[in-house]
Parts: sequence; C-alpha cells; structure tokens
Amino acid sequence: MATEDEDINEYLHLPDDPEEAFAVLQRRRYKDLVAIWNVNEGGSGFYYERRYVDGLVAFDEVHNLGILTTYRNPPRGDNDFSDFFQDFRRHVEVTSQKILIEAARRQKSNSQSIVVLDASAREAIHKLIQAIREKLNAIALTENQRDSLFNKLNAFAAEIDRNRTRTESFFAFAVELARTARSVNDEIKPLQQTIDRVFDWIEKAKKLKDALPPWNERRKIEGPAKRLPSPKGEVDDDIPF
Repeated sequence: MATEDEDINEYLHLPDDPEEAFAVLQRRRYKDLVAIWNVNEGGSGFYYERRYVDGLVAFDEVHNLGILTTYRNPPRGDNDFSDFFQDFRRHVEVTSQKILIEAARRQKSNSQSIVVLDASAREAIHKLIQAIREKLNAIALTENQRDSLFNKLNAFAAEIDRNRTRTESFFAFAVELARTARSVNDEIKPLQQTIDRVFDWIEKAKKLKDALPPWNERRKIEGPAKRLPSPKGEVDDDIPF
C-alpha cells in the first residue's frame, strides 16, 4: 500500500541517479499500464498510453537525459499515435534495460576489486613482485607452503598486464603469508614492507567503477564511420597489378 509521501510525490522514492531513476520509473509505469490493459480490454482511446508517454518524457526533460528527445511531440491522431507508441515502448524498454545492466556491472566491478593500472604502475608492481619472489626463495618454507604462495603470487603477476587487473589473488597471497608467518615470523618481517608497497600502488590505482565513462557519455559515443563504396569503373593508378 502506498504511503502518504508516495501519494504526494512518487518521485521522492526513486534512485538518486537520474538514469537509474528513469529505468525504475519506466518499469513501474509500464507495469501499471499492463494492469490497466488487462482490465480495460475495450480500449480507452490511448488515454493511458499517452499518460505513460507524457510521464517519461517529462522526467527525461527535467533531468536533461536526452533519452526521449525525438519522442517529445507525440501525434494527436490515434492512428498515427499507435505506430508512434510501439516505437516509443520498445525504445524506452531497451534503454531502461541497458541502464540497469550498466548499473549492475558497475556494482559488480567495484565489489570484485578490479583496478585500472597505468604503465608506470605496472612496471613498479612487476619489480616489487620480483623482489617478493627473491625474498620468498630465501625463506625456509615447506614445499606445500612455497607452492601455494607462488601460485597466488604468479596469478597476480599475470593480472598486472591486463587492462582490468583483479586484485583478489594478491589479497589471498597476503592472507596466506600472514598465516605462514606464525612459524617463520622473523624471516617474513622484511618481506612485509615490499607487500605494503604493492598495496600502496593498488590503493592509488583507479577503480574500474570510476574508470568507466558515465552512461550518458557512453550513449554519445558514435560508432566507426561507414565507408562509402568506391565508384564503379574507377581504378586507382597506385594499385600495382
């Protein structure tokens, strides 16, 4: 049941991000529209469909999203509006799905601790990893301990040269090394400083969530320009035969 605040202004309870709010509002309004269709099978002269369009267009205009710029002047006649509405409905449905997919991707990317490293950071971390390897080789460890630690460290080293670097393997390495330190504590102490330096680079790196361009900017990115076919009958004199 709707609360008093929702009855006064339903927009107060939408997400703070305008694009996510648009997607949530679209899904909510369309669900209401389907419920009306199920009750009023005889038709209503597109009254409810026009309200659906007007509500989403108004939200798009107020927040300057630019999603419905070409749909701001619906046809007055019902025959023309019918075709208009089918295009409108598909456009807002696909756009809303993209917005929600993007929001979910950003949230998951952030939770998985993915960072974007520049060339200098990659080079510095590779040097630190090599220093860690050398120090590990100088420590008295069991074969199982050594294999487990090196596997995690090597997995992290393989991630460093990727455009999107997952840091979980290095965190796992640090946790396991801390457990191992109970038996060889004095020997591992100098190694901790090098590990802390790697963590410093990770902390300074840009998180993938922050590196991704906002959805409203990504929508403006144009695809590659289409190349026109060469005129028939013309031969490039520079092409060797």
